[in-house]
Amino acid sequence: MTGLGVSHRAGDAAVGLALAAGGIALAILAWPIPRGEIGNPGPGFMPFVLGLLLIGLGLVCAIRALREHDTTMVVLANRKSAVCLVALAAAALAFIPVGFVPTVAVFLTVLFGVLAEKPWWRAAIYGCGASVALFVVFEQLLGLGLPAGIWPF
Repeated sequence: MTGLGVSHRAGDAAVGLALAAGGIALAILAWPIPRGEIGNPGPGFMPFVLGLLLIGLGLVCAIRALREHDTTMVVLANRKSAVCLVALAAAALAFIPVGFVPTVAVFLTVLFGVLAEKPWWRAAIYGCGASVALFVVFEQLLGLGLPAGIWPF
């Protein structure tokens, strides 16, 4: 096993607690948004309810994991997962200033190269093609306004 290993039980409990923490953050962020009433929900109703549900489900997952006696080890992090997390963070930071098409093209090229283990030239072709196809679908067909950034259109 290469990479950082953790017991299956601890990993599942950590994921459940992370989901509950995400639910807490969602509920806190949705709190100031008007929730309306049950018969006439406002814009904050669904995010708040989803936050509460995420808290509950995350805690159920964590409790269930801690009640199990599975001591098998699983890989928590390795080179591929680290590269994907760094690429995702970089894409999130570059999305608006750089624009949709170049950011997604580079992000998908990295993912195709690292996860699918494609040659880099092929990964670049796939990443650029998928980026342009996604641009056409979201911008042209669905009419969503994607960040232009350095993209000339």
